[in-house]
Amino acid sequence: MGDSAAAAPLVPDQAQPVGCLKSTNDYPSVLARRIGAASFDDVTCSGARTEDLVSRSQPTRTGPVPPQLDAVTADTQLVTVTIGGNDVDLPTIAAKCRRSTLDLPPCAPGLVVDGVDTISSAIDDDADEWSDLVDAIRERAPSARVVLVGYGTYVRPEGCFPDEPINPVDAAYFQAKVDELDARLARVAADRGVEFFDIRPLTVGHDICATPQDRYFEGFAPVSPAAPLHPNGAGARAVGTALADYLSAGG
Repeated sequence: MGDSAAAAPLVPDQAQPVGCLKSTNDYPSVLARRIGAASFDDVTCSGARTEDLVSRSQPTRTGPVPPQLDAVTADTQLVTVTIGGNDVDLPTIAAKCRRSTLDLPPCAPGLVVDGVDTISSAIDDDADEWSDLVDAIRERAPSARVVLVGYGTYVRPEGCFPDEPINPVDAAYFQAKVDELDARLARVAADRGVEFFDIRPLTVGHDICATPQDRYFEGFAPVSPAAPLHPNGAGARAVGTALADYLSAGG
């Protein structure tokens, strides 16, 4: 279950339904193959918010898809979830902060209104929904192992302008917000008695500033098949493999 960080949009090959921009080589698919899952449902969908997992049929360009929770049944043994980024509009805001020159001011200061960081506030506001999601999964599949999979190290602290068109201030800010989101998801997992798998250590040095052959995340202008600021095939494979090793070792 999850959003585009799990679905790996534009990574070959495309899975059905095409409106979800989901790859047959996203991390859930890699994980399923690595652990030899007897059956497997990948219901990740790009653009998903928590309500699309729990209660809403998510609209896509090829038609609505059912709530992802519908795929969870009483005999489900493992559920992985990556969600939260779209709830707080982090990808949309980051994409709008592209800068062609450092003469333009960073966008991060504008995200603090009357002393309140709007993204931090959104994380606080949405945390209960993530807890409710975990509860809903546990209710449907009481015996399932549930793992919240976090978001990665997308950019190094000062960025790498001009190789990637992001102001150093914004690079530090947005990774800090990813870290904050991961920390809250880890708290939700601990509070609800499920697991949190942190992919940030795995992805250090493989951010958008890395050389093309070392990247797990593509930059604003991808050099490998992937959506901008999203995992490429190597990144999805690395996360799926590491998660399989973690699960196989007992966690």
